[in-house]
Amino acid sequence: MIICHPQKMIFLKTKQVGGTSFEIALSKFCGPDCVITPISTDDEETRAALGFRGSQNFANTTWPDGTQTQGHFNNHISAKNAHALIPAEIWNNYKIVSIVRDPFDAMVSQFYWIKRLHPNEMDFGKFTYIHRRYLMENNDIAPLDGPLSPDVFLRYEHLEEDITALGIDGLLETFKDIKCKSNLRASKSSTKEIYQQFPDAADIVARQCPDEIAKFGYASPLPPKARFTSSETPNKTDFIFTLSAGRSGTSWMSKFLGENLDTRSVHEPLGLDDFGTQMPEISTMRTFNDVGMERSVRDFWNRKLSSLNAPYAESNHTLGKCGLIEALAESDMADRTTIVVLRRDLVKQCVSYINRNDFSNIGLVWQFYLSPQYRNNIVKGTPFMQLGPVGYAIWYCFEMEARYAYYLMKYADRLNFVEVKLEEITKPDGAREFLRSLGQDSDPILPEKANANKIQSQPALEEEVRTFMDRQEFDAYALAAGYLKAERDLSKPPFVFAA
Repeated sequence: MIICHPQKMIFLKTKQVGGTSFEIALSKFCGPDCVITPISTDDEETRAALGFRGSQNFANTTWPDGTQTQGHFNNHISAKNAHALIPAEIWNNYKIVSIVRDPFDAMVSQFYWIKRLHPNEMDFGKFTYIHRRYLMENNDIAPLDGPLSPDVFLRYEHLEEDITALGIDGLLETFKDIKCKSNLRASKSSTKEIYQQFPDAADIVARQCPDEIAKFGYASPLPPKARFTSSETPNKTDFIFTLSAGRSGTSWMSKFLGENLDTRSVHEPLGLDDFGTQMPEISTMRTFNDVGMERSVRDFWNRKLSSLNAPYAESNHTLGKCGLIEALAESDMADRTTIVVLRRDLVKQCVSYINRNDFSNIGLVWQFYLSPQYRNNIVKGTPFMQLGPVGYAIWYCFEMEARYAYYLMKYADRLNFVEVKLEEITKPDGAREFLRSLGQDSDPILPEKANANKIQSQPALEEEVRTFMDRQEFDAYALAAGYLKAERDLSKPPFVFAA
């Protein structure tokens, strides 16, 4: 992300669109008071070798008139968050620029970007089905319409033409000499050939990105006669579980599944007799996270799974933190089960933990959440613990995101995963799409919000959490891929104590 005062331009950097090369080129035209956010070490070295300005003025920014904004710009900051930090005089008078790309091609690019981190990732069809949320990220950064929409969208397919139209002498020539993150697509297959192998993926992209397709004239790489008319979704499954961090809508999810599917739907079995049979005990949680799927943990899952009668759904967030995925993958229920990866806006989720003091009671942490002192974590907790309860909550959110990525990488070939976001599925269109992913094509029944936090919104705390999260440039998939590359496994004890 760049705010270039000499050119009176704000560049909002979307993903998988050649944005880093453009960003480096634009750095050449920046002065000492411009905002330039950090990029990767290799890319910063490229920028420095060219003699261009590196990252600067992105935290607690000082503006040309001497005023200052308390906050933090990051590489892929959204228009909404950037607008909140940029003075109105600048936002309203500068040209706001971003890059858009054909979503069919962008999904292929995203696939190979993730595949470089974990070569054994699922095939493209499964990847598109599970990771369709990637298709929404760029619209969150740079909305296609509305008051925060950029003034200019540079088309990835016509970058030279569109960069020339910006009228900045020398920008195109500089851009053409910079190639970042190239040669990531190992396959020599064209986008069309890839979709010919996985035609249902084209239907997913078309349903997720109708606005981009209509606005910029994109089209499916497959002719209508070559596309499947049947749903790409799996048949109805007998069992549904959620993989979630808690405070993410699991109670609402339980009601939604119960009211829309012909199934028994349970949230959290909290009866005294349920602990050790239906609910994990503290010892189960701690044992799994220190030494993995040892005998006492396996015994719990044998009792739990053998007691269930289909059809059955459970949105109990504790299960995914003590061996749910491992137990299902090894059971005869594997091909009859759907795992719903349920997310919520990470900042609001984190603030909810803080407001409830969820991490001030170690017994509560051991029973329902995770501890940074566990031996087998993916995200190192030490840097976060210095911030007290706020840091604890942020660490937990990051650890869970890393575990989602780990499980999707490791078990996508054995279990059916569906990724959803609470803010989307609580609306009619998102709920309808969610039901379709579960094999049911019907109008959704939307229950009232359940178990909502009654504490009033705290914008200052949310901004503090968001700023710290942005500074981390957290990449769940990179961390999970590194964990797997090191031959680490949540189901087995680590060779060394995790920091």
